Amino acid sequence: MRKSLKTNLCEINYSESLENLAQATVSLLNKKIEEYKLFFSISSDEPIVVNYFDNVEEFREFIYSLRGERDSLPEYATGTYDNEMVNACVNPKFQLKRLYTASHELFHILYMKYILHNDYSKRIVWYDEGMAQFMSGEKDSLNDSGVFNDFYLRVREQTKVIPQMNNLKHGNSFINDNYNGYDLSYLSIRYLSEILSIEQFKNLMSDFSTINEFGDNIIQKMFNYYDEKLKTIKQK
Repeated sequence: MRKSLKTNLCEINYSESLENLAQATVSLLNKKIEEYKLFFSISSDEPIVVNYFDNVEEFREFIYSLRGERDSLPEYATGTYDNEMVNACVNPKFQLKRLYTASHELFHILYMKYILHNDYSKRIVWYDEGMAQFMSGEKDSLNDSGVFNDFYLRVREQTKVIPQMNNLKHGNSFINDNYNGYDLSYLSIRYLSEILSIEQFKNLMSDFSTINEFGDNIIQKMFNYYDEKLKTIKQK
């Protein structure tokens, strides 16, 4: 059974089993929409539609119907931002673990609309994915230095090959046995947030040439930066 929950800022359409997630999403988006309005310099409210499914086949069929084809959805995909809507397949047993899917996908939607002006060819995947993780709140637990250090060292160890970030596209080139593009994208954005001023960091999102310049060797520079930072912490 499908249900709907509406406010002035969002409309959540969801499987009945995802009631807790729907309620929590409303609270999250009320906060995040205001943050995003400031970040993107948006003056008016941005109502957002969220579609949650508890059945993967139903989710995939919904996305196929929006796209008019059946080839572009990766096998691992459980969230999209088609038609300026947040769409996700969620296991009811772990539904609150997917709370930040809505704020993650909403960043993509606003970035595409206000910065890329719906020109998908301008999208630099590592930057967009890193920013969505950084801005959505999903990685806020890493604000604890101990938790971050453990996360960083794990990613460092599991990165067997350093990819050319500007070449990454969704699919096997993004997540494979040699590296995790999501983790590397997040760390790259976090690194930029620490070496750039607030104004530089904000302005970067529309400076595609500079993003590409960073992307050429950002992983090695990021690793060097955090390796040195952790070494300094250990020496204290």
